[in-house]
Amino acid sequence: MVNLDDQYRCPMGSRGKLAAEVMNIQHEALTLWGLSHVTVGSDFAILDVGCGGGKTISRLARLAPQGKVYGIDYSIDMVRFSKIINEDLISQNCVEIIAGSVEKMSFRDDLFNLVTAFETYYFWNNFPNSLKEINRVMKHGGKLLLVNELMYGVTSSKLIKVTHVKLLPLKEILNILLSVGFVNVQVFTETESAWNAFLAQK
Repeated sequence: MVNLDDQYRCPMGSRGKLAAEVMNIQHEALTLWGLSHVTVGSDFAILDVGCGGGKTISRLARLAPQGKVYGIDYSIDMVRFSKIINEDLISQNCVEIIAGSVEKMSFRDDLFNLVTAFETYYFWNNFPNSLKEINRVMKHGGKLLLVNELMYGVTSSKLIKVTHVKLLPLKEILNILLSVGFVNVQVFTETESAWNAFLAQK
């Protein structure tokens, strides 16, 4: 079996494509669990940060058929892969996928009803600044859904090292969300799988 641990931060090339395909399969249950905690309006404008393999974008587009879903990823190869996965939705102008960093996005202020970030915060260079940027592009009353399966104090040090992640304690994540302007933050934990999710409002 090919070891893909070094591809999760910024998947590239043929091994990155394989990592994206694996993530699309392995993250399905986590994604569905995370989405169960948020109500998605049929006309929502939605942003998926770190869109990776593109399957989450497809799911979100089905939940918002009269809206539009945007994806952003700093891996050019993942943008290409996600565009292939969502080719039909892009041709219908239901989906748009671009290359870029969460720390400085090209979207205008107050655009999105919902921003999702699955399995990605631990790769952001500056977590507080990234959250500020997400807050900027969200509409007043919009929601941020942050979902992760790697957890501080639970994930093994070996896995942390090989995947190059930076994990934060749940309480620290909560405090940072509040400090950058989010309110009504809810925390969900799926104990058996050690999944966690934050649902925060602007």
